[in-house]
Amino acid sequence: MKKKLAIVLLMITLVFSSLYLYQNKSQGSNHPMIVSVTKNQVVISLHRLGVSGHAYVYAYHANDYYSTDTIRGISSSVKSQGTFIGRYRCGTNRTFTIDRYTNGYDALYYKYYVIYENTILYGPVYATDILSENQNVRFKQSTIKGMFADADRENEFKYADDLNVKSITINIAISELIYSNEPVNGKTMMIPNDAISMKVNGKMYYFHKDAVSEYDKYVQEASKRHMNVIAIIAAWKSGGYYTTYPDALKYDSPVSNTLMGTNTANDLGREYLIATMEFLAKRYSQNAQQGYISNYVISNEIDSTYYFYNCHDLNTYMEEYERTLRLSNLAVKKYAANAQVVVPFTHMWNAAQSEVDAAAYGYCLKPKEMLDWLAHYTNARGAYDWAIAPHLYSAINTKSNYAGSDVETGNLTGDYNTSKIITFSNLEVLGEYLDQNSLKYKGQMRSVYLTEGGPSSGSNTKESQNQQAASVAQAYYKASQLSFIKSFNFYRLKDHQDETKVGLSCGLLDEKNQPKPVYDVYKYIDTPATYDHSDPYLTYIHYKRDGQKEISVAAGTLHSWQDAMWVYTSSYNWPKKYKKSAPYMSH
Repeated sequence: MKKKLAIVLLMITLVFSSLYLYQNKSQGSNHPMIVSVTKNQVVISLHRLGVSGHAYVYAYHANDYYSTDTIRGISSSVKSQGTFIGRYRCGTNRTFTIDRYTNGYDALYYKYYVIYENTILYGPVYATDILSENQNVRFKQSTIKGMFADADRENEFKYADDLNVKSITINIAISELIYSNEPVNGKTMMIPNDAISMKVNGKMYYFHKDAVSEYDKYVQEASKRHMNVIAIIAAWKSGGYYTTYPDALKYDSPVSNTLMGTNTANDLGREYLIATMEFLAKRYSQNAQQGYISNYVISNEIDSTYYFYNCHDLNTYMEEYERTLRLSNLAVKKYAANAQVVVPFTHMWNAAQSEVDAAAYGYCLKPKEMLDWLAHYTNARGAYDWAIAPHLYSAINTKSNYAGSDVETGNLTGDYNTSKIITFSNLEVLGEYLDQNSLKYKGQMRSVYLTEGGPSSGSNTKESQNQQAASVAQAYYKASQLSFIKSFNFYRLKDHQDETKVGLSCGLLDEKNQPKPVYDVYKYIDTPATYDHSDPYLTYIHYKRDGQKEISVAAGTLHSWQDAMWVYTSSYNWPKKYKKSAPYMSH
């Protein structure tokens, strides 16, 4: 009888231990399992796991899974034992300390399980308390105003100076950056003599000198101006992808012909990803002269699954993405304490793009469900400060009066539980979502970086250009009121002919480099003169609040930009919370 009772008690304890892991999430020093990394050691602290008997602590690579761990992505590496760390007496407080480096390999990148009688008692858990080589790679921004780089560096920084932007979004094509040490597409790789080398985890890796030189110039020019750099880390399917980029990093997913995720489900791919992220994080964290990168956006619009790994299963897809995100975060935090990894998605929310847009290219997931998944599993496995980057175009991205157009679609509401889309029209509901305790990191709302997005001037008539100027003011003023928004990097500086021919004319300049009305509005938008430049365009704002009440100057219901904030009724009180000085104040 006593033996049966003991077994029942143990089973109950295991159940509640699991519930603690997945419901209460990470609680800092109160978490039952914490992995800390110092200069030379990894410390695993266990707090009262289980009741009696002994369990065993093991280290596993990120793409290796204990045999009863069912969420594995596409990894086929399933093991009943990893690297043995130590024996643990259940129900006690115990600390295990191991060497951080073994033959050059950094145990920072391991995840750790506690195994009791062939069952996961706790884990996997990754390192979250990491001693970084450098503490600060971020300039204090006086406002959120920024821009998206159009790959025309000389002209971009000329305009960046004139616009006085505080941050810039750049693309880093890792498919053109790292060389494969193995054959590519069956052909032996000849690494050039001028390649830049770096040893990571005991192995030498090589990087394209010309590509690095170009990124250096971008990052250094920005840092010289105290502009924060937000780098999009993506494997674009261009020349290097087929000739020099490691096959091990590629997914067998032929749906996309433009972009692909980084395959870390195999050992070689995992190590190439770590090496790439360490190379960037180390290079751009040393000093302002060398240049800083403050944020690393991992891939692009990941709710469009064909952009990362074409897959219809949420658990499989997100495990693949989060493994890349987690390893990237560990590499970044190794060198820069306050740099962040960022999760990008479209303006979809409670709907997949394919549910709203019949012309959607491939299978898509719902961003809200993806973020729910990330919060749940990253907190359980060791919380970290990932941020998010929604691409906020209007619901129909060619429209110049975005609020009016958004309302007409019927796809937006003022409730994050029901809205299919999030745009500038209902941006405040994203804050309400992020204000949930389960979404917070260390009690604080997660940061949001608007790395790409902005109203279009449509067909570039005088009317539509004036509407664009009004819509940009409306969007920026709203973003400036919301403290979780850390940057507003307007897309784009100049209209691009491939986009304008379909009505997507987001540039501050037209195709002939002539400023549109929006240029001066944006130039002065974060200065005390902001309303002098935006007020003339207030008459171009018109929409139906909640799809019912006409809001416009002509209707006598729009008297100021404060009135234009309230497009949908939500729990956010715009009449009470709007601050006229917010556009030119720091967050």
